[in-house]
Amino acid sequence: MTDSGGYPDPVFNPAESACVIIGVDSYTSLPQLPAVRNNLKALRAALTDRTIGGMPKRNCRVVLNPRTITAALRPVEQAVHTAKDTLIVYYAGHGFLDSKQEGLYLTLPGTEAGKLHSGIPYAWLRSVLGTRTPPRLRIVILDCCYSGSVIKGMSAGTMAGGAMSTAAATQLASSRLGEALFEGMDSMEGVSYLLTSTPWNVEALAPEGEEYTAFTGEFLRVLREGIPGAQAAGRVPEAASSEPGEPPDANGPDTHLTLEAIYREVRRALRAKNRPLPQQQSQNSIEKLPFVRNRAARPVPQVPQGGQAAGAGGPGDGATDRELERQRERQREEEEQEARKRRTRRRGLVASLCVAAVAVPSFVWWQSRDEVPSSGDCSDDVALIGHSDALDGVEYEAAVPVDGLSALAMSGPSRAWALADNSPGRIFELDLGTTGASPPAARAIDMRTLHPTGGGRFDGEGLVLEQGGRTVLVASEAGPSIRRFRVSDGAELGRIELPHNLVRWAGPENLEALGASPDGRYLYAGLEAPLFRDGKARGRSLLRIQRFKGTPGGTYVADKQYAYQSAAGLRMSELVALGGDRLLVLETNHAEGQGNAVRIFGADLSRAKDVSKVESLQSEPVDAFAKKWEPVDLVTCPRGGSASAQPQLNPLLENAEGMALGTAPLASGPYKGRLPLFLVSDNNNSPHQITRVYALAIRVGRPAAE
Repeated sequence: MTDSGGYPDPVFNPAESACVIIGVDSYTSLPQLPAVRNNLKALRAALTDRTIGGMPKRNCRVVLNPRTITAALRPVEQAVHTAKDTLIVYYAGHGFLDSKQEGLYLTLPGTEAGKLHSGIPYAWLRSVLGTRTPPRLRIVILDCCYSGSVIKGMSAGTMAGGAMSTAAATQLASSRLGEALFEGMDSMEGVSYLLTSTPWNVEALAPEGEEYTAFTGEFLRVLREGIPGAQAAGRVPEAASSEPGEPPDANGPDTHLTLEAIYREVRRALRAKNRPLPQQQSQNSIEKLPFVRNRAARPVPQVPQGGQAAGAGGPGDGATDRELERQRERQREEEEQEARKRRTRRRGLVASLCVAAVAVPSFVWWQSRDEVPSSGDCSDDVALIGHSDALDGVEYEAAVPVDGLSALAMSGPSRAWALADNSPGRIFELDLGTTGASPPAARAIDMRTLHPTGGGRFDGEGLVLEQGGRTVLVASEAGPSIRRFRVSDGAELGRIELPHNLVRWAGPENLEALGASPDGRYLYAGLEAPLFRDGKARGRSLLRIQRFKGTPGGTYVADKQYAYQSAAGLRMSELVALGGDRLLVLETNHAEGQGNAVRIFGADLSRAKDVSKVESLQSEPVDAFAKKWEPVDLVTCPRGGSASAQPQLNPLLENAEGMALGTAPLASGPYKGRLPLFLVSDNNNSPHQITRVYALAIRVGRPAAE
């Protein structure tokens, strides 16, 4: 957006460019975002500063708190017709996803949670940008929750550091929901460069007490301070060489910042602060071109014809430049260390730029140290006894990998069956090495291969060991289905008929959790993700828990269906039935740059409405859902002795998917009277994840919050 200063064409011409900076800081029914107002003012100042962006002030328009969709988009439409070179469109405010197609919606001051018509579909903004008229280049910058969802192909794992694996994206694309999502993701139509503050499934942050939102604050810092050294140019082609006898270009190759260089520096800074990581996408390598002037650049001294540069110190100058760069790097490291200390003191003081605010802890990835305890209290109701990675990377009888463990069912005080969700389906009998009073030391002592009938794919996710230990019930996402298998030989013995709505309206992520009441009279099956008709509200999944009534080893029939609302951004991974229609529910998720979230909730279904005949949960009142309370968030557990192969807020955290309650209360020790609770993590056959077994002590008698 500046003069080329020796760079080859094409370059940005600020005089023929324009920007529209849109933001909402004041809402009637959503949380306020005071930092957004500061974002808008500071970004306009930077883009119109002659030493940075150089755009005429008359060409840069701020749209604060537009009351209508027309008020928000008309300035963009006008700028499309006036800007001949480059148009920059920026938006900051709350964002939310359409539960039907996962499309991104921007918000207005009057936007109401759960009401799509009160927001602005991103697709409408992209449509206004057009494709056949000037400007030559269109740059879109989004600072809101889930903004990465507009990145084309991101959900297919094509973006660097993407949050979804290619296999998972392929599975998603195979569903009707996936088809709609992929068809709607052609985000680059009419856009030359797209920069988002977060990946597709992550909330953006507005840290309390900070002047700007997390992403825009770093973006502004880079514009104002620049980037020292050759890294500033990113992968920009080298400047045109000077003709023999002519002085070199006084600007030098680092006098301008490329979009790629800005992106990488912002991403580096946010990663150091353990905050959501931005994403980018471009056409025709636009990100490699000069964008703004680099304030950290040192002009190359002019060389008089036939002589040495004035004031040049000879060969030592290169070393001086390197020393200056090292000093700047040390200063940045010291600033980051101080920022970490401040974040630790202020952890949890974070607002999110979502319709449903999620408190994302703003502290650095924990690193275990010998002096840090490896057991102790996590909350008033839960304590960590210990964990074991003894199963990680091992093979049963040196032949079958013990991995992909997605469910757990106790078979004795220190024994359990674990279900592997990879093909073919298997169950492993584990010796946990403890009844829960001491840290586990798990090992696989037996294995059975399951033999599902009827053809088709089988993806076991939930497991119940029926009374007597001769049969197991397995919930499969593929189908979906609940099947009974004989433990002795893995033969399928039959299936439990599912209600029509759980089959017809289920997406690829459906039956994930399975548990039986202590007497075996009731069976509970929980959905990982909402039915198509249910969707989400304020970022929280509106899930269903199906109760079946029957006898262990005999017939179970659908009884009642309950509505359950997950925490924002989380999914149901497992449940344990306590009796009396009370459950423990494991909710988890993974976010790039933050790692895993593992939280255990209590749920009371006894007064929840039977929603078997309710077509959609969108219109159901709050009191129709199960009452919830939260015994523990595992991020608060002691971290000593744990290691992680990827960034985590606490290295103890892994992809926990299986959960089972011990058979008897602890008889001694500091947590005497509490029940042991075991978790197991699914490594997804990945070298970056660990198969881990946890032993917790939990007090389950706490009543649900009203």
